[in-house]
Amino acid sequence: MTLSPSLLPEHVVLDDFAVEATGLLVAELRAAVRARGLVSVALAGGGTPLGLYRGLAIMAGDVDWKRVHVFWGDERLVSPDDPGSNYREAFEALLSHVPIPPENIHRVRGELPAGEAVADYVAQLRDWAAVHDPRAPNPWPRFDIVLLGLGEDGHTASLFPGSPVDVAAPVIAVTADYQGRPAGRVTLTPRLLNDARRVIFLATGAKKTAAVRKTWTIDDPVRFPARRIRPANGRVTWWLDRAAAGDLTSPA
Repeated sequence: MTLSPSLLPEHVVLDDFAVEATGLLVAELRAAVRARGLVSVALAGGGTPLGLYRGLAIMAGDVDWKRVHVFWGDERLVSPDDPGSNYREAFEALLSHVPIPPENIHRVRGELPAGEAVADYVAQLRDWAAVHDPRAPNPWPRFDIVLLGLGEDGHTASLFPGSPVDVAAPVIAVTADYQGRPAGRVTLTPRLLNDARRVIFLATGAKKTAAVRKTWTIDDPVRFPARRIRPANGRVTWWLDRAAAGDLTSPA
């Protein structure tokens, strides 16, 4: 596997949303480290988080990366150097620019067959929790921060409209066709995501306006899977730009 960083941080120009979101996330990371000595983060794929990741690379000195452990909410079943890999995008935008120990990066092994990739990720989560989060209520981490995107169809992670709502397993394999791009994927499920201390949804642009409005105002977790994310002992926060927020003034 050969990967190289994208633009070096000093060459990156961030939009206002990325600048503000980066500052907020740095504060969240630092607070978690102060409270628990480390911070576990599940990263999101897609285009919206990339500005945030580049912002974190620019502000690398404000985070104690030795105490950061990185996971992913979902991944395509591709090699880690494939252009469609969520790991690759995060590596090029963020991880290659910061002093995070390699052993703190816990990726989905998308190069494996679906069943093996799921089993491997479940084992990684279980083993990490046994060492770093032994008081977690389930045999997987209680993530400090989960970043999630929102698709134009209302999907989040790789939980798509029409997929089963009540899934007992913490990780599953799915096959999804989004915007004409069919792909096998591995995704965390609400069973695990709803253990998180903090879930942060990221959505930008006018193409997301309808999805945001419907997700906030229509209580239908089958059609709008982001409605499935309701941590029992955590908080859900939405970070939106003006275009994605549309004319909303408060959540349903």
